[in-house]
Amino acid sequence: MASTYSSTLNLELQASGENSGTWGTITNNNFTKMESAAKGYVSVAIASTTDSLTATDGTTADEQSNAIIKLTGTLTGNTTVQCEAVENWYIVDNAASMSTYTLGFKPAGGTATNLVAGSKHIVYSDGSTMFDVLADAGNLKANGTLTVSGNTSLDGGTFVFNESSADVDFRIESNGNANAVFVDAGNDRVGIMNASPSVELDVTGAIKASGAIDFDGGGFTFNDSGASVDFRAETNTLTHALFIDGSADKIGLGTSGPTSAFVTIDQASSTGAIAVLTLDQGDADQEFIRFDGSTASDQSASLTTDTTVGSLTGHIRVNINGTDFWIPYYATN
Repeated sequence: MASTYSSTLNLELQASGENSGTWGTITNNNFTKMESAAKGYVSVAIASTTDSLTATDGTTADEQSNAIIKLTGTLTGNTTVQCEAVENWYIVDNAASMSTYTLGFKPAGGTATNLVAGSKHIVYSDGSTMFDVLADAGNLKANGTLTVSGNTSLDGGTFVFNESSADVDFRIESNGNANAVFVDAGNDRVGIMNASPSVELDVTGAIKASGAIDFDGGGFTFNDSGASVDFRAETNTLTHALFIDGSADKIGLGTSGPTSAFVTIDQASSTGAIAVLTLDQGDADQEFIRFDGSTASDQSASLTTDTTVGSLTGHIRVNINGTDFWIPYYATN
């Protein structure tokens, strides 16, 4: 009766009385294969976009019998490396040059797991699907530095940093800033794009909000340090619906250049069909406008008791409760 071979490691299973004179060599080959399966290492250069690990019955030279497989070479496209469709486990060191391509590892005819560039993976196959052990791990605890070079997904759980409330800072880097997000644990502060937050939330750079911002229970102060910094709010069509000129201490509505007045309102559209200012007083017992200023007997102050006026110069149109009226104005006497 001829030898048969095991399905997982391709060990030669000798029949009774077979291989007289070579039985020991075959047995030693089997032991060598089992040793490779436990602790063996092999480097495999990827040669095509669909590459297969060698698996030969009875020989000690096949690649897939090793526990540790290092993949090298340069990918020319999205690539898959496959082993036999049997139950097995491997440690895979992905040292291939991947560029923007993907590299999958799978049992023949089965489902692959993707390997991360420059990373080492512990994987196992159930004969049809290759699984990444750490990718599907439950609770994971690292005493020391934990480096993740691939994506980290939190699906249905909560991520808590510093659950014990220790004085341990937290930092996230971006491509160009080492402190894109910085949590100063000792001072209970957060810095965005800076590592030295001076208040609870300290942002260096511009802030853009596409939704609503709600200040509940606190005040909002712009330019608390009193710097020469302008403030601008846009509408759909106006770039300067509200403009505060920080250096001139003036406010503009509809204009980027407040003039000699403290507040300048500019309805600049000649076809806007809209009033410059509407005053809607709901309290019938109160006035529309209140003037407070210095009073003089002549016309040298903003308020005067002088009843003599100059010549009638013109009129200003106003609308009161839907009806237009004209208010006269006079030249200075």
